[in-house]
Amino acid sequence: KPSFIRTLSFQLRTSKSYAFFKKSTSAYKCLSKIQKVFAWPLTFVFKLSMPEGLRDKCKYWFMWNFGMSVAWICVLITCVLIFTTRVGCILNIPGIVMGTIVLSSGTSVPDSLSSIIVARKGEGDMAIANVLGSNIFNIFVCLGFSWMLWNIIRGVYKSPALEGNLWFPIMIVLVYSCFLLVAFIISRWRLTKYLGFSLISLHMTFIALTLLTNSIGGNQPVLLLPNTPGWND
Repeated sequence: KPSFIRTLSFQLRTSKSYAFFKKSTSAYKCLSKIQKVFAWPLTFVFKLSMPEGLRDKCKYWFMWNFGMSVAWICVLITCVLIFTTRVGCILNIPGIVMGTIVLSSGTSVPDSLSSIIVARKGEGDMAIANVLGSNIFNIFVCLGFSWMLWNIIRGVYKSPALEGNLWFPIMIVLVYSCFLLVAFIISRWRLTKYLGFSLISLHMTFIALTLLTNSIGGNQPVLLLPNTPGWND
């Protein structure tokens, strides 16, 4: 059976938009070469750590691949986190902005791709369950488990982000969740293009509100919220 990457590559290469792009522009070959150059180091280390030659020799080859995949995910996420933190420090962008815009988008790409694949196969309920289940897992397990380990090893966890305007994005998430439920009821639990455009517009609104309510580049936020310096003025 093809792996997730092969299935995704097949889905993309057989799509009409991909075929049109391949035929109608001469930049395809250039982009393909650039992609191979940047992807070659990762492809080399992936094949080196997960050799396909063990497929027929080892009975538990899939368990090794699963363990190495999890390990590489941890390594790559750590690199992305370090890079995002350094960029935020250089540009003087708060961590809450980098987390809600950059990190959240990067970590949600695999979920989006898997949801697109199953949705194109007619499994809309599986696509929705994947999105909802992954977010619930991130909130209750990822945050809860990491904070529990920190409290056990180093004591009570304290962060300026928890004392600032973190309540604002949480309230937005609650409002958006209620809107999603009402929208599904109105559309009779069907995913329509208008519902998709509405959800994308809400995400763009969330990004705009995040940028307007946080200090970027040392400047004062455009929209002041309670507990923000200058609110009482």
